[in-house]
Amino acid sequence: MKNVNLVLGLHMHQPVGNFPEVVDRITKEVYAPVLEVLAKHPGVAVNLHVSGPLLEAWVEKHPDLLQKLKELVGTGRVEMLSGGFYEPVLVEWSEEDRDGQLGKMNGWLKERFGVTPQGVWLAEGVWGPSLCHAFGRAGFQYTIVEGSFFQQAGITPAKMNGHYVTDQAGSMLSVFPTCPELAKLVPHAPLDELFGYLRRMANRGEDITLTLAGNLENWSQAPGGVAGYLGSLFARLQESSNWVNTLTGRAQLERQSPRGRVALPPGTPAELGGWSLPGSARKEFFRERGQLAQRFDAGKWLPFFRGGSWGSFRVRYEELNLIYRKNLMLGRKLKGKSQFPGARAVTERLWRAQCSTAQWHGTQGGLHSPHLRGAIWRELLSAEAEMRAGQTEMDVVREDVNADGQIEVVAGHPALTLLFSPHLGGACLEVGLPEFGRNLADVLTRRDEGMNGASAGPVDWYERRLFQDHFFAKGTTVEQLVAGTYPELGDFILQPFEMTQMRQTGSRLTLSLRRDGGLYRVGTRLPCLLEKTYAIDAASGLVEVSYQITNTGKLPLEAVFAAEMNLNLG
Repeated sequence: MKNVNLVLGLHMHQPVGNFPEVVDRITKEVYAPVLEVLAKHPGVAVNLHVSGPLLEAWVEKHPDLLQKLKELVGTGRVEMLSGGFYEPVLVEWSEEDRDGQLGKMNGWLKERFGVTPQGVWLAEGVWGPSLCHAFGRAGFQYTIVEGSFFQQAGITPAKMNGHYVTDQAGSMLSVFPTCPELAKLVPHAPLDELFGYLRRMANRGEDITLTLAGNLENWSQAPGGVAGYLGSLFARLQESSNWVNTLTGRAQLERQSPRGRVALPPGTPAELGGWSLPGSARKEFFRERGQLAQRFDAGKWLPFFRGGSWGSFRVRYEELNLIYRKNLMLGRKLKGKSQFPGARAVTERLWRAQCSTAQWHGTQGGLHSPHLRGAIWRELLSAEAEMRAGQTEMDVVREDVNADGQIEVVAGHPALTLLFSPHLGGACLEVGLPEFGRNLADVLTRRDEGMNGASAGPVDWYERRLFQDHFFAKGTTVEQLVAGTYPELGDFILQPFEMTQMRQTGSRLTLSLRRDGGLYRVGTRLPCLLEKTYAIDAASGLVEVSYQITNTGKLPLEAVFAAEMNLNLG
């Protein structure tokens, strides 16, 4: 029997914009006790990643934790992993943003703990070969990648031992595969079952190194809670130190050569990808995956059963797409302001707005947490206002903002930002108030978020925006409007409008749109011309909208007109 080596990766994170009292509570209930457990078990080594927003919170409220962590790092038993400081999914962002976020975390760890990190954590477990370049420039030697990526590359679970090397265009990186069996056992299986598995690995007579990585918040249901479970696990590891060793990633690289080369495919962990799919595809994915998981040989096939991607969340949720595209747009504008003295502060805001937590949705939270989504908008609007400091006139540009192949109208002023979409019903997609850090149009469309069965509530058939133009039948009830079961008589929602006037003077903008549409009765189209004009005075924060509806046919029109306003006032 030979010894088994364990590389343990632990992740602590709180997102940009989370409630301070929540961060404080989780710190006291989870993070502080975990550091105490580490201090009490000097025979255990771990690799620890703490996200930037959480580190900043500790500086303000828990400096004692930072001191304790520094002492643990000084023992050599705790190796700090780097990552994008504000926990971005790095594959989504430019090389400059990658370098900046990684450099900020590296500088922070060097200044506070005196260490130069060798390993890097992947936010949300999202991997892409292009990261090899940024990781190489940042000086990283390794990262930890979910084992299913290795199985997709032809590495069987039996060979997920030690580490491999991968590269892109010559930029090399060591990659540690997480062990699928350990991921099943920790933290919910009894420790006897876990150590029985480790004993079987030791009995193989090979030089075995297994990797386990976990988000500590996902271990909240572990027996005894996170700290209680880790305390029991670490005590058992110390008792078994004659045949189980725990190693830092750095120590593993020094101890053992790579097992070989591997070309890992880009992607997300399977569940994350499935969550990114639209309603019916999402349900089919999880239904079929669940059936496959019941097979006796499921482990052979599940890694190849995948769907969606991180970018698919932006397709499923236009609200996320607008956030992402605005960040990119502001980044481009900042590049064009080469002598701008506030560039560093604006860049910092754009990085904060790249925090991944609010930019996806699984079964709860994420995008559906308005305080997290609102925090992203606050950073974007503040960054834009800082770039516009001293500007008195409204600037107006026409460009494809949301990457849908159509032209939008973007209007900006230090006091007000607006985004209009002529091709989507002439609606308004953004009303940004930088002074208050709020986008009034940041309202979620109701979607089928279930993973099986019928939707739990009403589902919208169109994206919810401002100034969307409805024609209802007389007698339509409020209950029908709430449930979305009313008959829509007009063809103006989501349909293209023609822009007939765009005039900007000082801080004022006039934008006129029209559509030769119709109302439909018993299969008959009754022509109707709808014209609407936005009159904006950004300096006074005033937005006026006027309508003119003309019956261009010969038959009378009988309907109730309503302009829909979806406002986030919370």
